[in-house]
Amino acid sequence: MVKSVGENNNISNSAIIHDGVIIGDNNFIGDNVIIYPNTIIGNNNKIFNGNIIGEFAINASIGWDDYDLSKCKGVLIGNDNMFHIKNIIFSGIENKTFIGNNNKILGECHIGHDTQIYNKVVLYPRIIIGGYTECLNNSNIGMAVVIHQRMIIGQYCMIGANNMVSKHVFPYYITINNKLHRLNSAKLPPDVLQYDIFLKEIYANFQEKNYEIDKYNLSSSIKDDLSLFINKIKH
Repeated sequence: MVKSVGENNNISNSAIIHDGVIIGDNNFIGDNVIIYPNTIIGNNNKIFNGNIIGEFAINASIGWDDYDLSKCKGVLIGNDNMFHIKNIIFSGIENKTFIGNNNKILGECHIGHDTQIYNKVVLYPRIIIGGYTECLNNSNIGMAVVIHQRMIIGQYCMIGANNMVSKHVFPYYITINNKLHRLNSAKLPPDVLQYDIFLKEIYANFQEKNYEIDKYNLSSSIKDDLSLFINKIKH
């Protein structure tokens, strides 16, 4: 399949776009960007210099002798995302690596295979995300964070800079060294602040694998967020 490029795209002459790539409309693709096969890019994305999208994924069971881009599931990118310089986004092995809408990837980040980054997520520079991780809506990850594979990063959380994440990250709170600190008040919807006591109790229950939330008088939006988070961590 040859590549398909939509309308009003600004693509550098030094960008390398492989066959089997689909690009929507109104995207900017800068110098020395490489986009590998089976990548789909939506509309209104800004992909700055040196990004590599859809590179052959590697893990402990795949050797370099198997390097064959036709085996890659590729990457699916939505709309209105910003990728600053020199990020690398690996192709999926089982499903496409996914990046949704209105995300900011702020430079030199490593996004592992089969990762899912939903909407309005902010990744600060030089983050490493292990494969199969899911970053839920409005999550924020500080500079130089390393995330172990298969982690769930909860809605509206903030992970402090230079941290190693080896546990699922509870929504709404600032997390440092895998421990909850305070509500991420700068990013939260206003109604969440009043539920701090309940949310801390729910978090403590989660540590004992007690995922009951129905007994708490929470807003419907918080219940929806927590229910999604629970389903993800129990999957």
